[in-house]
Amino acid sequence: MGSFLALAPYLPLLLVMIIILVVVHELGHLLAAKRFGVEAPEFGIGFPPRIFTFWKTDGWVQLQGRKIVIPKKFVFPEAVQHGSWVTYKTETQNGREILSSIAPVDEASREVAHASQIQALDRGTEFTMNWVPLGGFVRMNEDESSTSPTAFVNKPAWQRAIILVAGVVFNFVFAFIVFAFVAMSIPQLSTPATTTTLQGILPNSPAARANLRVNDTIVSVNGVEVRNDREKMIRELTANCNKPVSLTVERPQARGNLEQLQIALTPGPAGDLPCALGVQIGQQIGVQIASVRPGSLAEQAGIQPNDALVSFGSFSMIPADADSIFDLHDEKNLAAFVQTQSKVRTILIATYIRAGQTHQVKIPIPEDLPPEQADLGLGFHLNVVQAFTTSAERMYTAMTLLPRTLQRAFTASLQGQNAGLMGPVGMTQVLQQTVPSAGLLAVVGLLIDLSLSLAIFNLFPIPGLDGGRLVFVIAEMITRGRRLNPRIEGMIHLAGFAVLLVFVIFVFYSDISRVIAGKTPFSP
Repeated sequence: MGSFLALAPYLPLLLVMIIILVVVHELGHLLAAKRFGVEAPEFGIGFPPRIFTFWKTDGWVQLQGRKIVIPKKFVFPEAVQHGSWVTYKTETQNGREILSSIAPVDEASREVAHASQIQALDRGTEFTMNWVPLGGFVRMNEDESSTSPTAFVNKPAWQRAIILVAGVVFNFVFAFIVFAFVAMSIPQLSTPATTTTLQGILPNSPAARANLRVNDTIVSVNGVEVRNDREKMIRELTANCNKPVSLTVERPQARGNLEQLQIALTPGPAGDLPCALGVQIGQQIGVQIASVRPGSLAEQAGIQPNDALVSFGSFSMIPADADSIFDLHDEKNLAAFVQTQSKVRTILIATYIRAGQTHQVKIPIPEDLPPEQADLGLGFHLNVVQAFTTSAERMYTAMTLLPRTLQRAFTASLQGQNAGLMGPVGMTQVLQQTVPSAGLLAVVGLLIDLSLSLAIFNLFPIPGLDGGRLVFVIAEMITRGRRLNPRIEGMIHLAGFAVLLVFVIFVFYSDISRVIAGKTPFSP
């Protein structure tokens, strides 16, 4: 029970995320339906019963070939439908013909009352808030027996196909825009790069006995260049196990200078390794450089766009206390540091990553450097074109990975393993594990993943989903207008919903079982 209580604070956040995604999806259906003149009486947030209506659009009625506006506050008689005979009055407001009254007329009184027949009708769309907060819906005129030109079934097949895929398209577009917004707002981390810079020294190891220090960089072993090539360094040391070797080492000094040292030692047992130096060497990560200003100090030093700056002197682009990507330094932080160093002429070392390799370059800082040059000419925020390009690349990667992920999940399920499938409970677990450390980025990341998953899942040709309905429309287009019996199609979709319900129950059961077992969606 305690595990479920721990998830409770994150459940409202997940519900808000689900509502956002479903509203985006259904908004695509609504706008496409409106574009092709399909009547959509209701756009609901959540599922009925209804709480209240918070907005309503104008509708329209076509009489005598004229499209007349139905004001949102006008109470249109329920008895009046497409094909009804009516008498009506209109008035002109701001150049629009507005309906002011309308009343049905019985068949016997049509000629006496000078009645007109309703040729098409759209009562407008009510935007409602409902009690069950698990998504949303668009209620369109989908009456199979309707003869109204505003009914979904009476629209050309190509228009119905567009309406069906519009929700999926909106989910893709939403994910794309959020990706691009994040790329413009937050500096991007580089991929990890190899290094031979020491991050730790084990006690009583060969390195400790030779007085190697943290932040030393091993440049060569017995004259063989190994700078930032960890694997090559390990091969050279292993080849000389228990033999004296000569290391060329660069050691940082005050004000960014480097001292080059020749250190002799013998690789041998260190910790659990039979032949090593006894040092900890990690990978370096930098912040991607989006732009380099022409003529700037960075350009003169050979730094290029798409390089990633790791550090400049004692200034690290990734703070030691950074909790998330929102805490990365950018050009403003860099400029503030450089201004503190430019009170006297100095030389600082820039460490940057290019093509997976770490490089260093000396950059002279003039005395009294102008404030507008203190950022070295570096920009870490993507412009619109770069952000859209990055977003497109990440979208492509995510969309190609998702089907394979689903396939692996299905295979794992058949083998009785953790499939990694998540329902609301599993998603809440993800938020519980990631929000405390990554904050808003975790929410945005999951929102993007869910939007793409919702879009791709809805495209599957499963009866009951948009993709399943689309199959019948495409078949109609191929057979040049021949439709399956609506009753049979309805039964097929009902069967599809039953299958989906079983799948939902299975995912929910997996979620609950995982929580009870004290596992996460990522546990083996």
